[in-house]
Amino acid sequence: MKRLLSFLIIVMSSLACVAQVKEQSLIVYDVSDNVTYIRKKQSVEKRQKLSLKDHISIPKDGYIKLLDKDKQRMFTIKDKCRGSISSLIASQKNAERSLTKQYFAYILKSLTRKDTEPDYKSGLTTASFRNDADSLLCDIDSLQTVVDSLNNVITTLTNDSKNK
Repeated sequence: MKRLLSFLIIVMSSLACVAQVKEQSLIVYDVSDNVTYIRKKQSVEKRQKLSLKDHISIPKDGYIKLLDKDKQRMFTIKDKCRGSISSLIASQKNAERSLTKQYFAYILKSLTRKDTEPDYKSGLTTASFRNDADSLLCDIDSLQTVVDSLNNVITTLTNDSKNK
Protein backbone atom coordinates (compact mmCIF):
# COMPACT_ATOMS: atom_id res chain seq x y z
CA MET A 1 0.00 0.00 0.00
CA LYS A 2 2.85 2.40 0.82
CA ARG A 3 4.44 1.66 -2.54
CA LEU A 4 1.20 2.38 -4.34
CA LEU A 5 0.73 5.65 -2.46
CA SER A 6 4.32 6.79 -3.14
CA PHE A 7 3.95 5.78 -6.81
CA LEU A 8 0.76 7.85 -7.11
CA ILE A 9 2.43 10.86 -5.50
CA ILE A 10 5.37 10.66 -7.90
CA VAL A 11 3.08 10.32 -10.93
CA MET A 12 0.88 13.23 -9.84
CA SER A 13 3.86 15.51 -9.18
CA SER A 14 5.41 14.68 -12.55
CA LEU A 15 2.10 15.39 -14.30
CA ALA A 16 1.89 18.73 -12.52
CA CYS A 17 5.41 19.61 -13.68
CA VAL A 18 4.63 18.64 -17.28
CA ALA A 19 1.45 20.72 -17.23
CA GLN A 20 3.41 23.79 -16.06
CA VAL A 21 6.10 23.37 -18.71
CA LYS A 22 3.60 23.62 -21.59
CA GLU A 23 3.43 27.30 -22.51
CA GLN A 24 0.50 28.99 -24.12
CA SER A 25 1.16 29.06 -27.85
CA LEU A 26 0.04 32.08 -29.87
CA ILE A 27 -0.10 32.39 -33.66
CA VAL A 28 0.52 35.70 -35.40
CA TYR A 29 -2.65 36.45 -37.38
CA ASP A 30 -1.73 39.92 -38.64
CA VAL A 31 1.24 42.19 -38.09
CA SER A 32 2.38 45.60 -39.31
CA ASP A 33 5.85 46.29 -40.63
CA ASN A 34 8.81 46.63 -38.26
CA VAL A 35 7.40 44.60 -35.35
CA THR A 36 10.47 42.75 -34.10
CA TYR A 37 11.21 39.75 -31.93
CA ILE A 38 13.71 41.20 -29.44
CA ARG A 39 15.81 38.13 -28.60
CA LYS A 40 16.46 37.15 -32.21
CA LYS A 41 16.35 40.72 -33.55
CA GLN A 42 14.24 39.65 -36.50
CA SER A 43 10.90 40.72 -37.91
CA VAL A 44 7.75 39.03 -36.69
CA GLU A 45 5.85 37.46 -39.57
CA LYS A 46 2.34 36.22 -40.16
CA ARG A 47 1.74 32.58 -39.09
CA GLN A 48 4.73 32.66 -36.72
CA LYS A 49 4.28 30.96 -33.32
CA LEU A 50 5.05 32.93 -30.17
CA SER A 51 4.49 32.43 -26.45
CA LEU A 52 3.31 34.83 -23.76
CA LYS A 53 6.89 35.04 -22.42
CA ASP A 54 8.40 36.19 -25.72
CA HIS A 55 9.54 39.82 -25.93
CA ILE A 56 8.56 42.00 -28.88
CA SER A 57 9.00 45.61 -29.92
CA ILE A 58 6.23 47.50 -31.71
CA PRO A 59 6.96 50.87 -33.41
CA LYS A 60 4.69 53.89 -33.38
CA ASP A 61 1.44 53.19 -35.27
CA GLY A 62 2.34 49.49 -35.36
CA TYR A 63 0.22 46.54 -34.28
CA ILE A 64 0.18 42.78 -33.91
CA LYS A 65 -2.81 40.42 -33.73
CA LEU A 66 -2.26 37.09 -32.00
CA LEU A 67 -4.52 34.03 -31.85
CA ASP A 68 -4.82 31.62 -28.92
CA LYS A 69 -5.99 28.33 -30.44
CA ASP A 70 -6.74 26.70 -27.09
CA LYS A 71 -9.10 29.34 -25.73
CA GLN A 72 -10.30 30.81 -29.06
CA ARG A 73 -9.23 34.35 -28.27
CA MET A 74 -7.55 37.13 -30.22
CA PHE A 75 -5.11 39.62 -28.73
CA THR A 76 -4.41 42.97 -30.39
CA ILE A 77 -1.42 45.00 -29.22
CA LYS A 78 -1.05 48.49 -30.71
CA ASP A 79 1.19 51.56 -30.76
CA LYS A 80 4.74 51.98 -29.57
CA CYS A 81 5.60 49.49 -26.82
CA ARG A 82 8.22 46.96 -25.87
CA GLY A 83 8.24 43.98 -23.51
CA SER A 84 6.84 40.51 -22.97
CA ILE A 85 3.62 39.71 -24.76
CA SER A 86 1.82 38.93 -21.50
CA SER A 87 2.75 42.29 -19.96
CA LEU A 88 1.79 44.19 -23.12
CA ILE A 89 -1.62 42.50 -23.21
CA ALA A 90 -2.18 43.34 -19.54
CA SER A 91 -1.17 46.98 -20.02
CA GLN A 92 -3.52 47.72 -22.95
CA LYS A 93 -7.27 48.12 -22.64
CA ASN A 94 -9.45 45.86 -24.78
CA ALA A 95 -6.47 43.86 -26.03
CA GLU A 96 -8.26 40.55 -25.54
CA ARG A 97 -11.34 39.42 -27.47
CA SER A 98 -13.24 36.16 -27.33
CA LEU A 99 -14.25 34.82 -30.72
CA THR A 100 -17.17 32.67 -31.79
CA LYS A 101 -16.38 29.18 -33.00
CA GLN A 102 -17.44 30.02 -36.55
CA TYR A 103 -15.35 33.18 -36.78
CA PHE A 104 -12.36 31.45 -35.19
CA ALA A 105 -12.62 28.62 -37.73
CA TYR A 106 -12.78 31.21 -40.53
CA ILE A 107 -9.65 32.95 -39.24
CA LEU A 108 -7.71 29.69 -38.94
CA LYS A 109 -8.76 28.73 -42.47
CA SER A 110 -7.62 32.11 -43.78
CA LEU A 111 -4.20 31.52 -42.21
CA THR A 112 -3.76 28.25 -44.08
CA ARG A 113 -4.96 29.51 -47.47
CA LYS A 114 -2.24 30.56 -49.85
CA ASP A 115 -4.22 30.98 -53.05
CA THR A 116 -5.62 34.39 -52.04
CA GLU A 117 -2.61 35.87 -50.25
CA PRO A 118 -2.53 39.12 -52.31
CA ASP A 119 -6.25 39.62 -51.62
CA TYR A 120 -5.80 39.29 -47.88
CA LYS A 121 -2.83 41.62 -47.78
CA SER A 122 -4.75 44.31 -49.62
CA GLY A 123 -7.83 43.86 -47.41
CA LEU A 124 -10.63 41.64 -48.60
CA THR A 125 -13.79 43.74 -49.01
CA THR A 126 -17.16 43.61 -50.69
CA ALA A 127 -19.24 46.32 -52.29
CA SER A 128 -22.59 46.65 -53.98
CA PHE A 129 -23.57 49.22 -56.56
CA ARG A 130 -26.93 50.59 -57.57
CA ASN A 131 -27.73 51.97 -60.96
CA ASP A 132 -30.04 54.69 -59.62
CA ALA A 133 -29.35 57.96 -57.87
CA ASP A 134 -28.93 58.04 -54.13
CA SER A 135 -32.14 59.14 -52.40
CA LEU A 136 -30.24 61.56 -50.18
CA LEU A 137 -28.92 63.40 -53.20
CA CYS A 138 -32.23 63.94 -55.02
CA ASP A 139 -33.79 67.38 -55.21
CA ILE A 140 -36.28 68.66 -52.63
CA ASP A 141 -39.09 69.15 -55.19
CA SER A 142 -39.23 65.48 -56.11
CA LEU A 143 -39.30 64.53 -52.43
CA GLN A 144 -42.15 66.97 -51.84
CA THR A 145 -44.08 65.37 -54.72
CA VAL A 146 -43.67 61.94 -53.13
CA VAL A 147 -44.81 63.26 -49.73
CA ASP A 148 -47.84 64.96 -51.28
CA SER A 149 -48.90 61.82 -53.13
CA LEU A 150 -48.57 59.76 -49.93
CA ASN A 151 -50.66 62.31 -48.05
CA ASN A 152 -53.34 62.06 -50.78
CA VAL A 153 -53.38 58.27 -50.45
CA ILE A 154 -53.72 58.50 -46.67
CA THR A 155 -56.52 61.08 -46.93
CA THR A 156 -58.40 58.97 -49.48
CA LEU A 157 -58.13 55.83 -47.35
CA THR A 158 -59.27 57.72 -44.25
CA ASN A 159 -62.30 59.19 -46.06
CA ASP A 160 -63.26 55.81 -47.51
CA SER A 161 -63.12 54.17 -44.11
CA LYS A 162 -65.29 56.96 -42.57
CA ASN A 163 -67.89 56.62 -45.33
CA LYS A 164 -68.30 52.90 -44.70
